[in-house]
Amino acid sequence: MPFDLAWEPHGVYRRYFGRVTIAERQQSFERICADRRFDDLRYTITDYLDVESYEITERATMEIAALHIGPTRTNPRIIIAAVAVDEKVIEAIEHFISLQFIKQPYRIFATASAARAWIAE
Repeated sequence: MPFDLAWEPHGVYRRYFGRVTIAERQQSFERICADRRFDDLRYTITDYLDVESYEITERATMEIAALHIGPTRTNPRIIIAAVAVDEKVIEAIEHFISLQFIKQPYRIFATASAARAWIAE
């Protein structure tokens, strides 16, 4: 799997690396939402810095955004941070945000430390 999940006291840090497919993105999302710790999450950080290729389609972005509706209603306290510098990844995240399927704050940062500082505010 081209992703790691690191559970933290109040959140989860997901790191993608290598070649990431749409199916693998969905699988990482499902693992987070199915985990017993999901209801206690206050943040998620997804790190895309080690991605070599990232499969993206407009349809897949819409489907993954729609999949977020139920879990974010179950746990509306989650805030979402992405760590990315690749323009293709940033465009996909911005498209996700623009769909407005979820109301949670979702921001993009160039570094994990900047993402963590935002979460700590």
